Amino acid sequence: MQIEPPAFDLVTSAGIAGLAWLMAGVWAWLFGRGSAARSARLAGAALTALLASGGVAWAGWLQQMDRVPPPMALMIALVFVTAFGLGLSPFGRASAAGIPLVSLVAFQSFRLPLELVMHRASTLGIMPVELSYSGYNFDILTGAGTLAVWLAMAAGVRVPLAVLWLWNVWGCWCLAVIACIAIATSPMVRLFGEGSHLNTWVLFVPYVWLPVILVTAAMFGHIVLTAKLLRT
Repeated sequence: MQIEPPAFDLVTSAGIAGLAWLMAGVWAWLFGRGSAARSARLAGAALTALLASGGVAWAGWLQQMDRVPPPMALMIALVFVTAFGLGLSPFGRASAAGIPLVSLVAFQSFRLPLELVMHRASTLGIMPVELSYSGYNFDILTGAGTLAVWLAMAAGVRVPLAVLWLWNVWGCWCLAVIACIAIATSPMVRLFGEGSHLNTWVLFVPYVWLPVILVTAAMFGHIVLTAKLLRT
């Protein structure tokens, strides 16, 4: 199957790339928990993920759907393995114990601008509309809720634990829905048809960083946040 690259749009490309590199840095700084050495190691790991995923996408390896298993399937599996592997590891548990709750909430705030960029991509035919809030992706509510909860906590408002749990569960649900729709619109499944309904844009630079960096960060953040709420 021949996969054509998506149309170029400077705002969409810069938005995805900028958010990915920004969140890689924020992840290394926040989860370094004040240790310069630990932050440097995490930054090295994030940089490796950025360069490696960008390299295989640039080389065209991700677009080879005739391989068994398809590289895209391996990429999706790697996102889940990385997020859950790190989140449930001693590193994840230490992060839940050592990072303030307000910081773990604030970490998810990138999802609001991300959804705005994704909506633009869908209107330009770069991304399937099913993956935007015009389709089945309502994660923009998670992003807006993040800002509301974060600003309230930062202002000293005592946010009820039930509200934090509700927001956290909603964010996890949205990620699960997005993952299902991303797989359903992939060239491997094609549930919604061909053409602009195929989720092939993430097989190219810089859009490959959406699943590899941003989705992984969101999933990992929710796992650590859940552990934090359980400790509260």
